[in-house]
Amino acid sequence: MKQHQTVDCDECGRDVSKLWRRHKGHGYCSTCYARVFKRRMCPRCGELARLPKNDPDAVCRQCDVDKPCARCGKASSDYNIGKVTPYGPVCSACAPYFKEPEPCEACGKASQRLTRVTRMGHDHRLCPSCATADHGTCSACRRHRLLVMTSSGDALCKACYEQGEIACPSCGHPMPAGRGDVCEPCYWTRTCRKRISIGQAGLTTKALREAFGKFGEWLIRTTGPHKAALKINHFFSFFLEIDQAWSRIPSYSELLHHFGAEGLRRVRLPMRWLHEEQGVEPDHQAKKIDSEKRRIQACLSSMPSASLSDQVLQAYWLQLETRIEAGKTSHTSARLALRAAAALLLATDREGQRLPQQGDVDNYLQAVPGQAASVTGFTNFLNRQHATTLAPRVDEKRVRKRRKEKLARSMMKMAKCADQGEDWREQWIVTAMEYFHDKKLSKKALRRQTIELSGDGVQVTMNGVSYWLPAL
Repeated sequence: MKQHQTVDCDECGRDVSKLWRRHKGHGYCSTCYARVFKRRMCPRCGELARLPKNDPDAVCRQCDVDKPCARCGKASSDYNIGKVTPYGPVCSACAPYFKEPEPCEACGKASQRLTRVTRMGHDHRLCPSCATADHGTCSACRRHRLLVMTSSGDALCKACYEQGEIACPSCGHPMPAGRGDVCEPCYWTRTCRKRISIGQAGLTTKALREAFGKFGEWLIRTTGPHKAALKINHFFSFFLEIDQAWSRIPSYSELLHHFGAEGLRRVRLPMRWLHEEQGVEPDHQAKKIDSEKRRIQACLSSMPSASLSDQVLQAYWLQLETRIEAGKTSHTSARLALRAAAALLLATDREGQRLPQQGDVDNYLQAVPGQAASVTGFTNFLNRQHATTLAPRVDEKRVRKRRKEKLARSMMKMAKCADQGEDWREQWIVTAMEYFHDKKLSKKALRRQTIELSGDGVQVTMNGVSYWLPAL
């Protein structure tokens, strides 16, 4: 036989099966309710009601709950009361947040939203995960719903199973019935246009509002409505900055000066629209120079602040900048020379308080012998400006050894390659000629030579001299 749970009356302390009234967190049995709550006029609405005799400011229950939801602020006329809390009444949607978590009777996980599901065949109180354990993604409309297995093995929601495809009310194209009021392309198009309208409200000038609207429609046509809806808010800040800076569509040089090449790379689609629809022609050379300037500034800032190395590198850059203005070198060459100088200074002293000595230059070139040409200009600068006697010296023997090791690794990798076609054969001969005979030649030059099979190898005749190479 099922036993009823009892509760304690907070007024008299007796165990009772049911509390007759709760007021300010205290529960009252029927006897205490009749003794403590007396009929008198509500001080707020003037209606007769049972109010606690020891609380002259108490109001009737109707006035007590005639308040906005304590959690979401919804007006009392717009919701049904789900629970009266110590903070005030809350709506049905917010009521679960004020419940004490209880364990799910299936998985044991604590939840504030326990419910009974009759289709499960039992009366257990289940958490949302267990209550929707028989739900899944419909293979037609892609909505997460209760599924029905078809004879073909497809899992469909009830709407898609019973109705199949219907005409989209917006565009007329067929769509799964479970999609709702519009098909997926129409939904994303509508969402994107709504976000475009919200963005246009944030722009101050009519020209930019129209430009943002045209760009949004172009984005829908170019990338599809789904991607456009996801991306449009990301590009709004670009148009907002243009609106604040110019209040019109600027030229490419103005955009490059304001945003920099790196900033324009982050808005490739708006820049493509400006080029295709607004006639803003990109200047690739200016963009390349801007990128080089940014890299140069990053190189200059890599030195410890106010150190000797920082002063030397800044002075070296002034010399390179003078050569650029005179047309004697390019920004790219200057950046490569500056990077080699910065690397040498950092390898000499991380704190930047000492200039390189000959041993520092030798150690640096021993690690990166390919930087010998780039670092020569910097050593010449140090010799002139700081009376040093530096000379870049490369250990040719060590360089050849490192090159041999690299070629050997390449040949071992090629030997394991399964696809040994004509391109592989030419690359093998080029690599083997340098490894075995110290003869460098390109594939183009190789095609002008005589190549013959010779036993288990290949015979290459170049300038009247024959060279034998092993063949795989």
